[in-house]
Amino acid sequence: MSRPTRREETAAGAGVTEAGASAERGTEGAQAEDVLLRVRDLRTWFPIRKGLLRKVVGHVRAVDGVSFDVRAGQTLALVGESGCGKTTVGRSLLRLVPVAGGSVHFRGRDLLALPEQELRPVRRSLQMVFQDPMTSLNPRMRVRDLVAEGLQSFGIGANEAERTERVAEVLRRVRLSPDHMRRFPHEFSGGQRQRIGIARALAVEPELIICDEAVSALDVSIQAQVLNLLGELQADLGLAYLFITHDLSVVRYLAHEVAVMYLGQIVEHGPTEPLFALPKHPYTQGLLAAVPSADPSARRVAVRVLGDVPSPADPPPGCRFHTRCPERFEPCDKRMPEPYPVGDPAAGETAEGRYARCFLYEP
Repeated sequence: MSRPTRREETAAGAGVTEAGASAERGTEGAQAEDVLLRVRDLRTWFPIRKGLLRKVVGHVRAVDGVSFDVRAGQTLALVGESGCGKTTVGRSLLRLVPVAGGSVHFRGRDLLALPEQELRPVRRSLQMVFQDPMTSLNPRMRVRDLVAEGLQSFGIGANEAERTERVAEVLRRVRLSPDHMRRFPHEFSGGQRQRIGIARALAVEPELIICDEAVSALDVSIQAQVLNLLGELQADLGLAYLFITHDLSVVRYLAHEVAVMYLGQIVEHGPTEPLFALPKHPYTQGLLAAVPSADPSARRVAVRVLGDVPSPADPPPGCRFHTRCPERFEPCDKRMPEPYPVGDPAAGETAEGRYARCFLYEP
């Protein structure tokens, strides 16, 4: 993939800046239509074993029929409550956990069908930034070696001097001094450690970065700085992100599209602004109603989400959300709704560009 010319870096502000929000709605034209990652009917089930012989008596359906696309140079946010399966989706894409079925096509190649030796070079283009850098960064390795690890693994750089220069380059790009190369992870703040995690991913020049709750453990001001950085990197390098989070308040500033997950399934998917302005699925409405607003005059629709999330080991029949839905009616507990088109042409949407898995929109 050819990359846009890199522009000079600018300092990130304490709030989400215009530069940070440029990835917001970023790349136009042909690139916006270029599907980088295509996921269809992804299923990841974990066996439940009991007894002395560890017999399989059931499965936890962590991911159960998830489909979406990530376009080159754009961001898809995968949102939902803790335990909905969104992190498992990210790990499944990289085959870090066993996958039960479906397909994951990256640049036209099905990653789930590739043998390990063919998958390895693909992983250079598909990197991940984890939630907690203290557990994903080896505490006994210096920053230089942490960032250079991927370079050595993929054979990037003719010698150690070239790799060290590459490490210095990516550290500068994430707003860290090359002088930090000799330090250990525990010598940095949480925000700085997360920047080191981003630098590790950037070092091998990926096309897509999976950000798994990458800012959820940070203070609000530091969150904004990291979001600005991610937006600037996307604008400079043409990166695509799969941004996994439970926090809808950060999604609006970075994502082009949003997919809302509930109990292993995507219940609503569409462009960010229309979805925030007029959510269609009752679960999405409940999530957005719970997001605090700094504007006291903002109109809020009170939507109650009832009860507790059922177990993914024993999901309810019919619609997964019907046990908590304030809009439930007769078919909801009997059959599974399809993802019905809900795009509004009057609002400039295509019907197929947005869908909700809810019988309220059944034709």
